[in-house]
Amino acid sequence: MSPARTTTRKGTQRSGRSGGRSGGRATAAQSHREWLTLVDREGPFLAVPPLARLYSTGIPAIPPGAKEALRDAKPAFERAWDAWRAAENEGAARSGHLNQSDGGPLTAYREARDAWAGTVLRDVLGWGPYWRPAPDPALQVCTAESPNKAVRVEPDGALIAEGRVGALVSVVDPVDSLRGPLTDGWSAGPVDRMEEMLRSGQASGARDACSIGVATDGRWWAIVSAPPGAMAASGIVDAQTWIEEPATRNAFVELLSIRRLLGGKAEERLPALFADSVLAAEEITVALGAQVRRAVELLVTAFSEEGRAARAKGEPDPLPDDPAEAYDAAVTIMMRVVFLLFAQERGLLPSSELFKTGYGLAGVLDDLEERVQVEGEESLDATSLAWHRLLATSGALARGVAFEDLRLPAYGGSLFEPDRFPFLSATTERGTLRITVPDRVMLHVLRAVQVARARGQEARRISFRDIDVEQIGYIYEGLLGYTARRATGTIVGLVGSQGDEPEIPLSVLNDLAEEHTDDAALACAILAWVKEHQPSATPPSKSALAKALAAGDSMEDAERALLAVSQDGNDRSALRPWIGAIRRDLRGRPMVVLPGGLYVAETPSRKNAGAHYTPRSLAEDVVRHALEPLVYSPGPHQSADRGSWRLLPAGDILDLKVADIACGSGAFLVAAARFLARALMEAWEQDGTSERFLASGRSPQELESHALREVVAHCLYGADINPMAVEMCKLSLWLVSLDARLPFSFVDDKIITGNSLLGITDIRQLEELHIDPASRRRGQGGLLDVDARGQWGLPVDIEGMLRAIAVKRRELSTPVEPGDPMRDTKAKDATYAGIQRDLEPLKELADAVIAAGLDAGGRSGKKREEAYESLRVAVSRAYPAEGEADTSMLEAILERGLTPTVPTDYEHWHCIHWPLELPDVIQDHGGFDAIIGNPPFLGGQKLTGAMGMNIRDWFVSALANGTRGSADLVAYFFLRAHSLLKPTGTLGLIATNTLAQGDTRQVGLDQVGLDQMVERGFTITRSIQSCPWPAASANLEYAAIWGTRGTVADGVLLTCDDEPVTRISTLLEPLGSVEGAPERLRENAKIAFQGCVVLGKGFIVEPEEAEAWIAADPRNADVLFPYLNGEDLNSRPDASASRWVIDFNSRPEEQALLYGLPFERVVERVRGERAKNNRKVYRDRWWQFAEKRPAMRKAISGLDEVLVVTITSKTLMPVRVKNRSVFSHMLTVIASGSYALQAFVSSNVHQCWVVKNGSGLRGDSRYTPSDVFETFPRPHLAEESERALEAIGRTLDEERREIMLRRELGLTRLYNRVNDPALADSADPDVARLRVIHRELDEAVMAAYGWDDVPLDHGFHEYRKMTRWTISPAARVEVLDRLLALNHERAAAQERRQDRKGEPS
Repeated sequence: MSPARTTTRKGTQRSGRSGGRSGGRATAAQSHREWLTLVDREGPFLAVPPLARLYSTGIPAIPPGAKEALRDAKPAFERAWDAWRAAENEGAARSGHLNQSDGGPLTAYREARDAWAGTVLRDVLGWGPYWRPAPDPALQVCTAESPNKAVRVEPDGALIAEGRVGALVSVVDPVDSLRGPLTDGWSAGPVDRMEEMLRSGQASGARDACSIGVATDGRWWAIVSAPPGAMAASGIVDAQTWIEEPATRNAFVELLSIRRLLGGKAEERLPALFADSVLAAEEITVALGAQVRRAVELLVTAFSEEGRAARAKGEPDPLPDDPAEAYDAAVTIMMRVVFLLFAQERGLLPSSELFKTGYGLAGVLDDLEERVQVEGEESLDATSLAWHRLLATSGALARGVAFEDLRLPAYGGSLFEPDRFPFLSATTERGTLRITVPDRVMLHVLRAVQVARARGQEARRISFRDIDVEQIGYIYEGLLGYTARRATGTIVGLVGSQGDEPEIPLSVLNDLAEEHTDDAALACAILAWVKEHQPSATPPSKSALAKALAAGDSMEDAERALLAVSQDGNDRSALRPWIGAIRRDLRGRPMVVLPGGLYVAETPSRKNAGAHYTPRSLAEDVVRHALEPLVYSPGPHQSADRGSWRLLPAGDILDLKVADIACGSGAFLVAAARFLARALMEAWEQDGTSERFLASGRSPQELESHALREVVAHCLYGADINPMAVEMCKLSLWLVSLDARLPFSFVDDKIITGNSLLGITDIRQLEELHIDPASRRRGQGGLLDVDARGQWGLPVDIEGMLRAIAVKRRELSTPVEPGDPMRDTKAKDATYAGIQRDLEPLKELADAVIAAGLDAGGRSGKKREEAYESLRVAVSRAYPAEGEADTSMLEAILERGLTPTVPTDYEHWHCIHWPLELPDVIQDHGGFDAIIGNPPFLGGQKLTGAMGMNIRDWFVSALANGTRGSADLVAYFFLRAHSLLKPTGTLGLIATNTLAQGDTRQVGLDQVGLDQMVERGFTITRSIQSCPWPAASANLEYAAIWGTRGTVADGVLLTCDDEPVTRISTLLEPLGSVEGAPERLRENAKIAFQGCVVLGKGFIVEPEEAEAWIAADPRNADVLFPYLNGEDLNSRPDASASRWVIDFNSRPEEQALLYGLPFERVVERVRGERAKNNRKVYRDRWWQFAEKRPAMRKAISGLDEVLVVTITSKTLMPVRVKNRSVFSHMLTVIASGSYALQAFVSSNVHQCWVVKNGSGLRGDSRYTPSDVFETFPRPHLAEESERALEAIGRTLDEERREIMLRRELGLTRLYNRVNDPALADSADPDVARLRVIHRELDEAVMAAYGWDDVPLDHGFHEYRKMTRWTISPAARVEVLDRLLALNHERAAAQERRQDRKGEPS
C-alpha cells in the first residue's frame, strides 16, 4: 500500500459519519465501524455484526506493558524506514529481488525491521514463548511455490502451542503494497503468498491446519484469512499510525492475541469471526440487492412524476414511448452511481479538488444527509443538484475533460453514452432539462447503495473498497426479469418482502372486496391473485396482510400520505380503504401509480429466474480448473507432477479465447480475467517484460492493471439473452480492468446479446440455407452472392468475407490507447460499426435459417424440409440476380419463426450466429479454448411453458440429435458449449445436480451428451456430483463438470468429488475398468420380492380395534395381521408393526363375507374408492389387495423369520423379523432366514451395489428386487466361509437388536449415529462396536469372494450425497468393478446353459 493510498483511506473517514450517530457515546457497532474504515480490506474481512456480538463494549485497550514496548521500539524502526525511503528515492537502495542483500540501506532496514517485528510479535501481541521462528518442522508443510517452481517461499515463523499452529508469519522487504505483485520471478504479492502458504498447510492434511497468517514489511501489517475451501480475506494496517490511531492498533493486537488464535472457545476465535463475517457480508450483499431494486422503482416513479407534471402543464410528455426504455435508463443510472462510487473510493478516478467538488459522488450522500438534518427531508424535493452532478459526470466520462486542473480520458463504452437514453438529457426551449430527479430521490438512491440494512442488523454504512466486482454483479442481476409498464388504470404496490413486493390494479382489489367482506377472506383472495399473476413476488402472510388491511382504518397519516399521491379527492377516496396494505416507497409515500404513469412489473421470465449470490471462491474454482490446463504445456493434463508444468509464453496466453455463453453479470469472466492476468504476469517475469515495465518508472500495481487490460482486450468473450445483463457484464469487466489514466477496455465486440442456443454454428448452414447442411447435396440450391451494387448473383465466398472481418476484429483486440488513432475508443467504435454493417445481410439470412426451422415447429421431418425449400424461394426473391427485389416472403418467415409462441421478455428471438459474430474465434482459431460459467437451470417440465414448444423441439432436433425427454435447459447449454470448443478446448461449467439424472442425463449427458463427447475424445477431468450452493441465501444443490476435448496422458489422475480417480462416468462418479449394465441372474430369482400393494386406507386398522374384533369373533384372526411398513421397520426399536391390516388374500367375496366386522369396514371405506380406479381388476376385486404377491407368500410360507429392507431409505440395512405380518409395498422381503445371507446384504459390498444400481441420486436409494438383488452376484460359498458368515451375521443381528432395545433407538437413528463423522468411537461404545462388527463383516464377505487383496480402508466417505462409515472410494470402485465383471460372467454362463437347453431367452 502506497502513502498515496493511505491518504485516500484516511480521507474516507468522513463517510463513516452517516452511520447514524446521534450524539453521545458511540455504540460498540459504531466504534467497530470506525476502526474498520482505517483498515485496507479485501475480500470478506471482518464484519461489524460478529465483532459487536463478541466485543459488545468495543475492542479492549492494549496492556500498558505492550504500549510501552511499542513506544520504545517504534522510533528506531521509523528512522530505518525513513533512511531506506530516502535511499530508494535516490536510486541507491533499489533491489530487483526479494531478500537480496546489498550491504547498504536495505541491510540496515532489515535489521531494524526484524527487531521491530520481533517486539510486535513477542511483546505486543504476547506470543512470547509460543513464537517459533523458522526453520521448524511444523512449518515445512506450509511451503509455497510459484507456478513454475522457480520461487519457493516458506513462513518466517509461527505462533505454535501444544502442537497447534495459530498463525503463520511472513516478513518481507519494504513494498508499496502488501497486495501488489513482486518482481522476483513470482508476481504474487506478500498477501497472496501468505494465502498460498496457508493453503499448502491445509492441503498437507496436517491436524488443525492453520487458516490465519500475518504478512509484514515492518510498516504495513496484513492479517490474512484463508479458510479451507473458502475465499481468502485480508486487512492491512499502517504501523506508523498506531500512536495516532489507537483503535486500529488495539484491534490488531486483540485479534492476533493468543486467546483469539488458540485459546478460549472455538466460536470466539479469529477463524470463527471470519466465518461469521462471510455470512454477514453475504447478508449485506443480499440486502443491497433488495435496496437497489427499490431504488430503481423509485427512479422510475420519479420519471413518471415528471411526465405527469409535464402533461398537466400541457407540455410534451418527456418520457420515451416505450416504457421499458425508462426502466433500462433507471437501471443504467444505478450502474453509473455504483461505478462512480467504486472507482472513486478505490482511487481509480482523479483525486483533484475540482473532481471531488464538481463531479465525484463520494461525498454527495453526506451533503444530502446534512441538509436533511438542517432543513428536513421534504426540502430536498425542491432541488436536483445531485441529478445535475450525475449527468455532468456521466458526460465528462463519456466525452473526456481537458481542464487545467482536471483531465479525464473519454472512457467510452455504453454505460455513460448520452445518446443511449436521449430523454435523460433532453432540454426544453429554455435550455432546462425536461426531466430532473429531485435530491430527495437521489438521497434514497445513494442510501440504497451506501447504507445496508440487513435483516436483524442496524443500518450500516458500507465502503465500495469492501465489495467485490462479483458482488456488484449479483446486486444488479436481481434487476433482471423486470421492466416498466404504463398503467391503464390505478396500480397499487402492496406490502411484502423488501424488493420483491407485488403490484395489483386497484380495480382488482375493489372486485375482490365485493366478493370477500371479511379481512381474512379478502387477504386470502388477494394472495391467490398474486400467486397466479406475479408468481415470483413475495407478499406477506395471510394474517399479516389481513392485519394490514384492518390497520388502514385507524392510520393517522393516511390523508397526508395520500395527498402526496394525488390532489384529486376522488383518487384519495378510492385509495383510502387500502392504505394499510399499500407499501411506502423509499420516501415514505404510498406506492400508487395513477393512470398513464409508469410502474415496475415482472417480465414473463421472472417466475423461472433466480439470481443466486455466486461467491467469488466458486467462480475462481471453476475458472482455475478449466484454464490451468491451457496456460501450462506440459500441464495438469500431461503430468501429475506440478514441477514439470511449464507456463506458456505471454503471447500464447494472450492468444487464448475464453467464453461464458450465459454470462449474466460476468462473475466467471471476471474470475477468468484475474486468473489469466496472474499467468500473464508470471510469463512477463520469465521473459523480462516486467523488469522493463518497472524500469520505465511504473509501479507493480500499474503492471497488474496492464495485464488485466491485455487479457480483457484479447481473451474474454461473453453472451447473454438479456441486453441489460450484457451491460452489467461489460460494467464488471470495466471495473476489474479499470485504469485511472485510460478509457474503458473495449468489449462491445466480445460481449454480445442473444440466445446462445439459437443460431448457426457452421457457415455451411448458411451456404446451404439449411440447419442440417449434411442433408443437402452441394449445388442443390443455397446462398447467393452480393456484388458491389448490393445485387445478388454467383455463389458467395463467405469464408473470404469472414476472413476479412476477422482481420478487422483482431484490430479491435488491443487495449484502448488514447492518442493512438487506431486504438482509441472512437476508432474502435467506428471499426465495430463497419463490421456490423458488413455482416447485416449474412446475419439476416442466418436468422432466416433458424426462423424457417422454428416456423416448421422445430422438429426435423417433412414439414421442416418444406420450410427450407420455401426459404430458398424467399431468398431468391429478396436477393434476385436481376430485377426488383421482393422481401415480403423472407420477412414473413423471419416474423413467424422468430416471434415467441408463448409470453416471454422478448418480442423476437435474437439469435447468435457464432461463425458470423466471431469469425476470428470460430474459423481462424478453431473455436474457443475454454467455455466457463453457470448456465441457467430450468427444469424440462417448465421449458415449454417458458420458451415454447417449437423452441424445445428445436433444441431436441438441432442440439440433442433428436433425443427427446424432459431435460433441463442446462443440458442443452452443455451441448452447445461442446460444439463451440476447439479440438483441444476445455469446459468448466456449473449445472443443476439433476444433470446426471433421468431425462436430463439422457439428453445432456448420456446418449447425445457426454457419452457422445467421450466417443469423440472428450474426457471428464473433474466433477462434483452434488453439493450445496456455497451461499446461505440459496437453498439448492449444484453439480460441476470440467473436461477437455484434448488428450489426457496415461497415468494422470482425475478428480471426482475431491477424490483422485482414473476415470469419471457420466453419472459424475468414479468409473471402473468394467463397463455395461448388470443383468438379472437366475440364481437370485424368486428370493426377493416387493411387499403387498394394499391400495385402500380402509384396510388399515388400529391394533386395539383388531384385538376387539378378534375377541368378538376369533375367526377374524384369519384375516387380521400386523401390517409392517418401512417407517415402522426403520423407526421402532423392535421393528414391529404399529398398525394392523385386513387381508382377505385371494378369498372370493362370498368367503370374505363370513368375516363380518372386517368385511363391513372394507365395504364402508374401500369399495367406493376402488370403484373410481382405472384398472378393472382393482374395481372388480375391491375387497382384495391390489397386488397380493402370491409368489412371495409361497416363498416365505415355511419360514419362521425373513429379512426385510425398506425400499426407499438411507439406511439400506436388512432386518430379521418374524414371519407373522403382512409386508407393505414399501418393503423388499427376502425369503430366507440365513444369517450368512443377512451378512451379505448387510455388507458395504452389497450396499455399494445398491447405491450404484438402485439410486435416483435424490438422497435416498431404492432397494428394488429386480435392480439390486437379482443382479447381485453372490459368492458360491465354501463350508468354512459359510460358517464365518453365519457367525458374523448372527453377531450383527443379536448385538444390534440388544442395543436398539436397550437404548430405544430405531434402525435409522442408530445408523445415523454409526455414520456420523462427528461422533467419535470414544463418545459412544455401542456405535464403536457396531463399526467394528461391520468392518469384520465386510472383511468376511470379501474373503468369501476371494478378494482379500483389496484394501477396504474403512472410514467416513461420501457417495451419492450420503456420508457413511464404509469402505474407501478406491475400494468401492474396485469392488464394483469385480462385482460387475462377476455379474457379466454369471450372466454369460446362464446364457450358454440356456442355449444348450434350447430355452427361449
